[in-house]
Amino acid sequence: MQNKPVIYPIEKIISVLSYYTFGIVGFIYIIIALIMKQGLRPFIRYHIFMSIFLSLLIYVISMILIGIINISGFVPYLNALVGTISFILQKEFLNLGIFHFSIINLCITGLYTYLSIGAILGKYSYLPWATKIINENLKN
Repeated sequence: MQNKPVIYPIEKIISVLSYYTFGIVGFIYIIIALIMKQGLRPFIRYHIFMSIFLSLLIYVISMILIGIINISGFVPYLNALVGTISFILQKEFLNLGIFHFSIINLCITGLYTYLSIGAILGKYSYLPWATKIINENLKN
C-alpha cells in the first residue's frame, strides 16, 4: 500500500491565498523557493500554477471583450446597440448591489472559492479544461 504524500498546512494556506490574490502570493512563493533553492512539492505547485493560469485567462478574456466593445464604438449603428445593451445589463442584470459585485464577479469569486476549498481539503481541484492544461505542463 502506497502512502499519500503529506500536505503541510502552510502549503494549503499559500494555495488559498494564491487564488484570492490572483496568483501574486503564489508567484512570490515561487521566487522565495528559488532563492532558497528548494523545489516546489506537487500539491502547491499545482495550485499556484492553476491560480496564475486562471488569473491570466480572466485578464486576457476581459481585455479582448473591452477591445471588442471599444472597436464597436466606431461602427455607426452597432455603437448605439452595444451602448443600449451595456446600459441595460449594468442596471438590471449584472449589478447585484451586493458590495458592488456583478454576476461576473460573483461567478469568479465562486470559482476561486471552489478551488480554495479543494486546496484546504488537500485535494487537487478539478476544472475540465484548465486541469488538463496544468497537468500536461507540470509533468516532470
